[in-house]
Order: sequence, then C-alpha cells, then structure tokens
Amino acid sequence: MGISTFRQAKQRLIDIVKLTKTKYGYDSINGYIGINDPLAINLGIEVEERRLQFDFGIYLTSEPGIRPKPVIWLDTSSADQEHINFTYYHEISHHLIRQDNEIYEFLNDIAGQNDDFDSLIDRFANIGAAEFLIPSDDIFSIQQNQGFSIQILPQLDECYPTSKPAIAIQLAQCAAHRCFVVVCQFGILPTKSESQPELMKSEITGTRRLYVQYSSNSPSQEKYSIGKYSIIPENHLFYTAYESQDYVSGNDHIPFKNGNKNWVVECEALYYKGKVYGVFNLSKPNSPGASQLSLF
Repeated sequence: MGISTFRQAKQRLIDIVKLTKTKYGYDSINGYIGINDPLAINLGIEVEERRLQFDFGIYLTSEPGIRPKPVIWLDTSSADQEHINFTYYHEISHHLIRQDNEIYEFLNDIAGQNDDFDSLIDRFANIGAAEFLIPSDDIFSIQQNQGFSIQILPQLDECYPTSKPAIAIQLAQCAAHRCFVVVCQFGILPTKSESQPELMKSEITGTRRLYVQYSSNSPSQEKYSIGKYSIIPENHLFYTAYESQDYVSGNDHIPFKNGNKNWVVECEALYYKGKVYGVFNLSKPNSPGASQLSLF
C-alpha cells in the first residue's frame, strides 16, 4: 500500500532516518565532523567542501558518465557549526528521499497539484535533518510535560546544542495543534539570478531585513506554508522581538510570500542568540500534562 497523505510520508521519512542511524550505529550528537563523516561514507555519498555562491549545501544525484556517486557540496566557510550541522543532514535527507520511491513519487504527485516540487522536497529534507539531530520521541515527551511554547527552546538548546533550527522544526512536527514555526534571520536577503541556473549570492538586495530562514508546519496544518525568505515587516510583532531582543506575544498576521495580511492569529516570538524563533498558533496549544497521541 502506497503513501496517500503528508502524515504517512513524514512518518516514513522519520522511520527511514531512525533505521539509517540504527543500521550504521551512527550517533549524530557531534554533528558533521568533516568530509569523511561515517554516515556519508556508509551511504555511498561523496562530500566536498567548497564555497557556494547562494546556498550552504547542494545534493547532486549520481549520473552515469558524470558522477559515479551522489555528491554533497557543503559550504563550511561562511556559516556557524549549527548551520553546517543542519545543512549536512538536510542534504543527507535529500538523498534518503531520492532513494525512496514511495516518498519521492508521492511528493512529485502532490507538487503537481498544489506546490512547487523543490520547495516541497526542501520542507521534507528539513524534517529529516531535524530527526537526525533531535529525536522526535524526546520532543513529544517534553511537550507532554511542559506544554507547547517557543519559550522552551533555550532549555532544549542546552540538551541538544548541535542545531537550534532543528529544535524549532521538531517543535512544529511534534505539536498536537495547528501551527507554523519559523526561524528568522536579520540580514541581506539572498535571491537567485534568473539567467544563471547556478546558485548565486552576488545578486542580492542591499537592504538588511528580517526574513524567514526556516519554516515548518505542524502535522495537522497540511494546507499552506510560510515560504523561505518571506519578509517580516518592521511593524510586525516578530520584528519587535528582534529589536527588543526579548520574548513577545500577541496577535499578528502570518507573513505569506504573496503579501496576504488577512490571516491574523495568536503568536509568540523569542529573540535568542541572534535569531528570532516564532510560532503562529492557528489553534490552541496543548497545556502541560495534556494527553498527546503520536501525530505521525
């Protein structure tokens, strides 16, 4: 029986990540350790560290006569170790997705209906990366005891210091209610040059802005998503969190790329170690001790 829902696809990917770690006895607690990282070696992937013009990582499938093995290009020169860790497992997850016909075909079919295929694959690769770095079973347990709030992120960072973006994505993936979780970065917004297929950083807007670097939906919020590089306007509650370098909560609109500001919901944002971590709650979050079934 094939995959017919997002939840089934997510569960299959998480199961594949768990199986991969078990099969090779791999512990991701230290994150990426270099081009000879044993996970890539066991999966038959070559890792090359090189400067990339736009992104921090790229996965290339094997091609007869061109590349005998799949390759991951990783830019370790312009990102901190947390970002490198997340990017590495994100690209590894691209490989796992590409190797699994059921997930790949499901995403391809769904993208034909309502989403951009590359964006959809990217969202799933984020889920895989988060599972490598922070087991979802652990987050389920913590949310069961403490409830759901972006304010628990610093505590989780002490337990799982390899990647805060992974923490944010796992909070979304393990949430029992409908929500979006985002990680926002302040800086110059990257764009792609339409005339050149290779990724470029040279074509950029000069204005420094707060924008969405990562986003994730809870399992019960399958429809719609917040696009990567969506702009956070200066009058938004999340921008207030950035400027005050503090925690804020209230009601504000979801920053969809199409500019629609009509969807106003309860939200909270936390400035933590240079980034803004935020959640848009479309329904009421679980309180501490509330029962929570597995969502996958």
